[in-house]
Amino acid sequence: MIHPYQTSDYARSLAHWGEPLAVPEWGCHVILREIPGVAASAAGAGVTDASGTYPIAVIDCDADLAGGLERLRRLGLVSITLVLDDFHRPPLEALRRHFTVVNPFKTHYVRRNALPFAYGKHHRYEVGRALKRVTVGPLTLADHVSQWLALYAHLVSRHDLAGLHDFPSSHYEALHGIGAATMIGAWTGGELVSAHLWVSDGRYVHSHLAASSGAGYQAGAAYAVYDASIRHFADSELLNFGGGAGTGNDPNDGLAAFKRGFSNQTACAYICGAVLDQARYADLARQRGVPGDSAFFPIYRTGLT
Repeated sequence: MIHPYQTSDYARSLAHWGEPLAVPEWGCHVILREIPGVAASAAGAGVTDASGTYPIAVIDCDADLAGGLERLRRLGLVSITLVLDDFHRPPLEALRRHFTVVNPFKTHYVRRNALPFAYGKHHRYEVGRALKRVTVGPLTLADHVSQWLALYAHLVSRHDLAGLHDFPSSHYEALHGIGAATMIGAWTGGELVSAHLWVSDGRYVHSHLAASSGAGYQAGAAYAVYDASIRHFADSELLNFGGGAGTGNDPNDGLAAFKRGFSNQTACAYICGAVLDQARYADLARQRGVPGDSAFFPIYRTGLT
């Protein structure tokens, strides 16, 4: 089964971020984005680079990496950046042969259903407490889009999200149309106060988006939603809860600790980047005044979205 993140419908649902482009050598799509703040005299108008799909790119294990990079290079792109998890990518040795950087990015918290697991004291208490306050279960995304959008708007406001994270309603319509998205919700008195959207290829389940209202936070509803999600996907091989907050990798941040309490394994996500036009890449870095030893990739997007 092709992974939902590899489909053209899914890539088109990210049109608010950039233009989708099929890379058949990799079995996936990338998103073309104009580079903000480019001086036309130095690099010309409409200079673009590419990024993988949100939240991860899914590349065939036997992908023709060199062929895909050559396709992007011929289009005049400056660079390509992908976030890859441990379960949907070629071997690291192959990636390192072809990409400029292959660096650990974030720790993902994973639950493998074949491995034994029991909640620790804290999560056992919080799950039990939440289940006394909310009702949980699966819901049909298409029938609850307006309620979900209200929850997600609360998340956007709470964390000042923008850009990629400002998903249009067409994004959710595409997920529903692909038929690989499942939403688990929590209600109090008929009001949806927390929901988690999962995407599955039938074997692996990936956390896509989650949000709660103020009432949901007060009830600890996310604990009940995670517990219900684990039970719902008991026949899957694993659930990938993703990493901690933002682009950092602090194992002690609140979200990381929350996810760790539902996990029995960790996995690494990687930033894979390739410079496709070295001269233009260096010129853009000079324009931005970014130090040459910056670890951020691509260097010229340091501080940008």
